[in-house]
Amino acid sequence: MIPATTVIGTDVPRDWLDGFCASSERHFRLSNTAAGHAQLLVLLRALPQPVRIGFEATGGQEWVLWTTLVAAGVEAVQLPPAQIKAFALSRGTLAKTDRIDAELIVRFMLFRPEAGRRLPEKNLCILRALTTRRAQVVDMRKRLSAQISARRKQNIPADLEGMDADLAATRDAKIRDLERRIEGVIAQEEASAIRARLLLSIPGIGPASAAMLIAELPELG
Repeated sequence: MIPATTVIGTDVPRDWLDGFCASSERHFRLSNTAAGHAQLLVLLRALPQPVRIGFEATGGQEWVLWTTLVAAGVEAVQLPPAQIKAFALSRGTLAKTDRIDAELIVRFMLFRPEAGRRLPEKNLCILRALTTRRAQVVDMRKRLSAQISARRKQNIPADLEGMDADLAATRDAKIRDLERRIEGVIAQEEASAIRARLLLSIPGIGPASAAMLIAELPELG
């Protein structure tokens, strides 16, 4: 069991870091900026060592803080929001504020000390960023294709038809570029390359799906 005196929970929205210290039962709020991160490190170093700090995955808001903490030698873990939500429901906690979330994260960490994901290696971070961007552009392609199809039914002028074709070509070129970069990142690391070959040997899994699995589920081994 991780000693309660070392556990910190932090909610990481865009502008603030709302934290809760298990040992003192005290809340704190710092800015989600470089200055705020430096203040947090000072606070953490004043606690009995080692310190373990956890925060939910918040769509990337936590990554700069995560990197800063790990670089400073602090054990920092990212926690799945779905598990935190389920834990809140099991406790009957329905209210949701940044302060409540920070305390809830601490309670979850004490209940599940083994939970949490450590900061991925740099290569994996790059792969995740590329696969996320590809997914975004593919989603844009679907929406643009639907819009183009709808306009064609309206007998649009030829100049607009040409504009749509240019947009489609640019979009497809960007997807191909991202896919080349994803393949290059996977090839740079032997472990990722081996995982990719194994995944591609499974019927129904193509390069895009294999890359997404490697990026988002490194625990597949």
